[in-house]
Amino acid sequence: MASDTESLAVFERDHYDQYEYYNLQEYGCGSGGKGRTKREIEQNGNRHVPAGHERKILEKLHNSEVKRRRSRSSSN
Repeated sequence: MASDTESLAVFERDHYDQYEYYNLQEYGCGSGGKGRTKREIEQNGNRHVPAGHERKILEKLHNSEVKRRRSRSSSN
Protein backbone atom coordinates (compact mmCIF):
# COMPACT_ATOMS: atom_id res chain seq x y z
CA MET A 1 0.00 0.00 0.00
CA ALA A 2 2.86 2.37 0.79
CA SER A 3 4.40 1.69 -2.62
CA ASP A 4 1.11 2.68 -4.31
CA THR A 5 1.09 5.96 -2.41
CA GLU A 6 4.71 6.61 -3.25
CA SER A 7 4.17 5.82 -6.94
CA LEU A 8 1.16 8.15 -6.99
CA ALA A 9 3.23 10.92 -5.41
CA VAL A 10 5.97 10.41 -8.00
CA PHE A 11 3.39 10.47 -10.79
CA GLU A 12 1.87 13.72 -9.49
CA ARG A 13 5.26 15.35 -9.12
CA ASP A 14 6.27 14.34 -12.65
CA HIS A 15 3.05 15.04 -14.54
CA TYR A 16 0.99 17.64 -12.67
CA ASP A 17 1.56 21.35 -13.12
CA GLN A 18 0.18 24.37 -11.23
CA TYR A 19 -3.06 24.44 -13.23
CA GLU A 20 -3.97 20.86 -12.44
CA TYR A 21 -3.39 21.44 -8.74
CA TYR A 22 -5.55 24.58 -8.99
CA ASN A 23 -8.37 22.60 -10.60
CA LEU A 24 -8.14 19.93 -7.94
CA GLN A 25 -8.50 22.55 -5.22
CA GLU A 26 -11.28 24.57 -6.85
CA TYR A 27 -13.72 22.03 -8.23
CA GLY A 28 -15.25 19.43 -5.99
CA CYS A 29 -16.89 16.32 -7.32
CA GLY A 30 -20.50 15.41 -6.81
CA SER A 31 -21.64 18.70 -5.32
CA GLY A 32 -24.21 19.49 -8.01
CA GLY A 33 -23.83 23.19 -7.29
CA LYS A 34 -24.81 24.56 -10.71
CA GLY A 35 -21.21 24.96 -11.78
CA ARG A 36 -20.16 26.81 -8.65
CA THR A 37 -16.99 26.08 -6.76
CA LYS A 38 -16.98 24.79 -3.21
CA ARG A 39 -15.90 28.21 -2.00
CA GLU A 40 -18.84 29.91 -3.75
CA ILE A 41 -21.29 27.36 -2.39
CA GLU A 42 -20.05 27.94 1.17
CA GLN A 43 -20.20 31.72 0.82
CA ASN A 44 -23.62 31.94 -0.81
CA GLY A 45 -25.46 28.99 0.72
CA ASN A 46 -27.95 28.86 3.52
CA ARG A 47 -26.37 30.20 6.64
CA HIS A 48 -27.02 28.83 10.09
CA VAL A 49 -29.08 31.25 12.18
CA PRO A 50 -28.88 30.37 15.87
CA ALA A 51 -32.24 31.96 16.72
CA GLY A 52 -34.06 30.63 13.65
CA HIS A 53 -36.24 28.06 15.36
CA GLU A 54 -36.96 30.29 18.31
CA ARG A 55 -38.15 33.01 15.97
CA LYS A 56 -40.46 30.60 14.15
CA ILE A 57 -41.93 29.26 17.39
CA LEU A 58 -42.47 32.76 18.76
CA GLU A 59 -44.18 33.85 15.54
CA LYS A 60 -46.51 30.84 15.64
CA LEU A 61 -47.44 31.53 19.27
CA HIS A 62 -48.07 35.20 18.52
CA ASN A 63 -50.24 34.39 15.50
CA SER A 64 -52.28 31.84 17.44
CA GLU A 65 -52.93 34.39 20.21
CA VAL A 66 -54.02 36.99 17.67
CA LYS A 67 -56.39 34.49 16.03
CA ARG A 68 -57.78 33.45 19.41
CA ARG A 69 -58.44 37.07 20.40
CA ARG A 70 -60.00 37.79 17.02
CA SER A 71 -62.30 34.77 17.26
CA ARG A 72 -63.37 35.70 20.83
CA SER A 73 -64.13 39.30 19.88
CA SER A 74 -66.12 38.29 16.79
CA SER A 75 -68.15 35.68 18.70
CA ASN A 76 -69.31 38.23 21.34
